[in-house]
Amino acid sequence: MTDVHVSDIEALADFRSHLAEFNRNLSESFKTMRTHWRELGEVWRDDMYLRFGEALEEVTPGVDTYLAATEGHEAYLLALVERLRAVRELSAG
Repeated sequence: MTDVHVSDIEALADFRSHLAEFNRNLSESFKTMRTHWRELGEVWRDDMYLRFGEALEEVTPGVDTYLAATEGHEAYLLALVERLRAVRELSAG
């Protein structure tokens, strides 16, 4: 593993950063959408309101599973980038 290219490491670091930002945005937006939907229950009282709520509830476990799984991916990528940078420094040294 001594042939580590800076562009490869930076590509991994960029992906990890993008993944972390995407996950934060997804988590926050999904929570906000569910809260907003619940609040509209006072004024939006037809079948479509219920159907939308059912759709939210249906995808919630998938979103939760995805976010939990990718937490581990974020940590793995961070550790990998750090290891690759250390190997690169030793090789250059």
